[in-house]
Amino acid sequence: MRVRRLNSLTVLPCCFVRGHQKMVKETVLIVGLGEVGHTLFDLFEETGKFDVYGLDLDKEKMRGIAGGKKPPDKPDFMHVCIPCMEPEKFIRTTKEYMEKFRPKLTIIDSTIPPGTTERIFKKMQMPLAHSPVRGMHKSLETMKRDVRFWKKYVGGVTEESAEEARKHFEKLGLKVKVLKSPAETELAKLFETIFRAWMIASFQEMHRISRHFKADFNEVVDMLEDIHRVDLNKPLHFPDVIGGHCLIPNTEMLLKSYDSEFLRLILRSNEKRKAEIKDKTVKDEVEKVKIRAEKLQKELMQELKRERTL
Repeated sequence: MRVRRLNSLTVLPCCFVRGHQKMVKETVLIVGLGEVGHTLFDLFEETGKFDVYGLDLDKEKMRGIAGGKKPPDKPDFMHVCIPCMEPEKFIRTTKEYMEKFRPKLTIIDSTIPPGTTERIFKKMQMPLAHSPVRGMHKSLETMKRDVRFWKKYVGGVTEESAEEARKHFEKLGLKVKVLKSPAETELAKLFETIFRAWMIASFQEMHRISRHFKADFNEVVDMLEDIHRVDLNKPLHFPDVIGGHCLIPNTEMLLKSYDSEFLRLILRSNEKRKAEIKDKTVKDEVEKVKIRAEKLQKELMQELKRERTL
């Protein structure tokens, strides 16, 4: 059975002030105040519905974002937003924070290898869920915008954990969808980014093939664009070096957990492209397709917005 039950999570208490019932604010501790943690800290703080605390190894950053508030001994919710560079270290660190603060529910918002949440649960036997943050790493404001826009997927180690996480995020004002377990959310987050890496690698190889046959790649992709404008099933990607915060690191992360020639192909193609892009002709050809792809995306997004207003 993938779904298990722990004892029900503690219901938040009410207090009485001069005969009136008053709900106590939920206490939220954000561990790690980088792009993900800072985003969540601001979103919880801005609602006015939570008492929010933050922890970070960078004391100056922590003071700048969270002030000097001392975290409660046992917060209602603890969000783990530390990067998972080394899975064993991530598991050890998360376990230490859970042991120290004993939150009613711990939510891992980081991108992590499949099976990580389950391994932590087996060690701790405490309410736990995984709910990866999704957003463009351009600025704090774009991250906050994207977290508000996209569904917040939740995978709990138990039904109770998943349900408490769902209610928690809905109180924040987010759209929430609960999946069967953390395994689904862990893989979904990785595939979301790796899919784009694979598409770019495919365009890298199509560009190489076009150059081999002395074909203009910008004209080759015109047919793909023509189909995509109607069926929306052949999106254009430009064959540049795969960069960004997530695509290559997440491909490497999954490869460490699952041996895949498919994933290695992405990495090999990208290393090859790093050398190829030094050729000005290759760079110029990539730029042409980039302009085409961005123009197409902008036009389709504008059409979508018009349809939504009708």
